[in-house]
Amino acid sequence: MPDSKRVGDGIPKTFNLAGHTITVVNVPPKKWKHGKECIGMWIPDQYRIELISSLKGTNRQQVFMHEAVHAILDVAGYYDMSADEVLVDRLSHLMHQMLVTME
Repeated sequence: MPDSKRVGDGIPKTFNLAGHTITVVNVPPKKWKHGKECIGMWIPDQYRIELISSLKGTNRQQVFMHEAVHAILDVAGYYDMSADEVLVDRLSHLMHQMLVTME
């Protein structure tokens, strides 16, 4: 993927799943609408991932990967699996490790 489509930490601004373009947006804390305990959100009806802009480094990468796993499962039609936060966390941690250690 061309560098212009990624920010400095490797997170894409957009990516495609099954013909849908998923947009990744950084939201300033003052404009964050998802509550204090939430730092990332997959919004399926908008094909959009929102990340609170205060996230940095590997924490930001991990939260992105978590939301991307929700997107993958939802687009694939596995809504019950997407609702399983433990499963999504485990898959996203494994995928994050795989991606950052690839040569």
